[in-house]
Amino acid sequence: MEGAVVYPAVAHRLVCRDCGRAAAPTLEPGCGECGGLRHVTYEEPPRPYQPLIPWFPIALGQGGTSLRRLPLAGGFGAKLEFLSPTGSFKDRGAAMLVSAAKAFEVREFVEDSSGNAGAALAAYGAAAGMRAHIFLPSSAPPMKRAQIEAVGGIVHPVEGPREASGAAARRFADEQGLPYLSHNLSPYFVEGMKDAAWEMMWQLLGAAPDHIVLPVGNGSLLLGLQRGFEELLEVEKIERLPRLHAAQAEAIAPLVAAVNGEAARPPGRTAADGIAVAEPPRLAELVEVLRACEGTALSVSEEAILEWQRELGRCGLWVEPTSAAAVAGLAALREDGTIADDAEVVIPLTGTGLKQGGGGAV
Repeated sequence: MEGAVVYPAVAHRLVCRDCGRAAAPTLEPGCGECGGLRHVTYEEPPRPYQPLIPWFPIALGQGGTSLRRLPLAGGFGAKLEFLSPTGSFKDRGAAMLVSAAKAFEVREFVEDSSGNAGAALAAYGAAAGMRAHIFLPSSAPPMKRAQIEAVGGIVHPVEGPREASGAAARRFADEQGLPYLSHNLSPYFVEGMKDAAWEMMWQLLGAAPDHIVLPVGNGSLLLGLQRGFEELLEVEKIERLPRLHAAQAEAIAPLVAAVNGEAARPPGRTAADGIAVAEPPRLAELVEVLRACEGTALSVSEEAILEWQRELGRCGLWVEPTSAAAVAGLAALREDGTIADDAEVVIPLTGTGLKQGGGGAV
C-alpha cells in the first residue's frame, strides 16, 4: 500500500516514533525501516475552528455525544459515548480508519478486537462496501459477536487470551493477502478520537476540564484526547491541558505497572473485557502521555467496577463494566486527594451495557 495516489482531508505524513522515518500515507501500521509504530504529522498548522484530520470520515452519526452531569463519586460530567451508532466510542476511530482504507480502494480487510472495535469496523466497513473479517476471543460477549454478524462481518472466534486473537488475525491477513486494519496499531484510529477533545471544550463553554478519567486498554482514546487538547492549546482555545487518568482492572493492569516502574503481573479475568489487554502495543507512548499531562494510572477492583456499574444504572445509564471502571477510578482519586472536590471532571462512558448480557459478571 506504500506510495498509492490518495486524496487526504489534510496533507499529512506518517512518522515512526522509534526511528523518526517519515512516510507517505499508507495503511501499513509499522515503519518500513525499523517496524516501530507511527503517528500522523500534518503539513499545515492546527486550525482554530476544527481538529486536523487525515481523512474525511464516513458518517454514520458518530461523535457529538452529550455531556450529562451526574452526582456519583463527587460529581462529574458523563460524556455519553455509549450512545454512538454501534454502542461505543470506537466509532470515532473506526470511521477514520475505514475512510483511510476506502481511499486505498480496500474491498476486504482483517481486524482483531475484544468486541466493540470489531463491531465498529464491521459497521463502517459495511457502509463503505467492504467485507470485514473480525477475530474475537471466544469468550467475547455473544451480543458483540451477533452485532458484528448482523452488519455482515465474518467472525473468527479464537481460544485463549486477547493477544491470541491478534496473532491469529495477523496470520490470516498474511495468508490471504489482505490488509490488517488493526485499531490497536493504526495511527489513523487514534486521529479519529481527537474530536472528542474539541467537543468537551465546546460543551464546557470554551474550557478544558481539570481532569478526565477514562478506562484504558490499548489506549486509543487516551492518546487521541491528548492530541486533541494539544491542538486546542496551540490555537489558544484552552489555557492548559487537562490531567488524564487511566483506570484499569486490578486483574489486568500493565499500564499501572509501567507507570510505577514495576513488572506487570500475570493477567487474570475481569468483567471489564474492553480493557482486558495485557500487552498494549503503545504502552511506552501511554506512559509518556500520562507523565506529560501529570496524569496517573490506577487499578480498581472487580467489586468496585460492578458496584459502580449498578450505580450508573440507578441513574438511568446502562453501561458495560469497562465504562464503570473509570467511575471507580474517580472515586478512588477523590478519596486519596488526587482530584479535589471542586475540580471539573469528565468521564467518557465508553460502551453500552446492552451488548454485555447478564449483569456484567465475569
